[in-house]
Amino acid sequence: MFYKILKDLREEKNLTQNELAKLICVSRSSINAYENNSNDPSLDVLIKIADFFNVSLDYLLGRTIERTNHNLLPNKDRELISQLHSLIKNYNSKK
Repeated sequence: MFYKILKDLREEKNLTQNELAKLICVSRSSINAYENNSNDPSLDVLIKIADFFNVSLDYLLGRTIERTNHNLLPNKDRELISQLHSLIKNYNSKK
């Protein structure tokens, strides 16, 4: 799953494998191996990739469809997101 998510994220930013490799300080062949599911990145590289694309590690590894980890957001932002989820839930239940 990671290999597909990585490729999708890279293509969304219109980056080549070489460009991404330079941005996160790995070789192009490493990016190619990750995207072909023939090698797994180290934890350090996973964190660099997640930080670069501003996604959570859980999203990057296919454990969630939520791109960001809301727990890393400031409290006021988490409260707003929680309120939004409640409003959407209430709206959908009234349909």
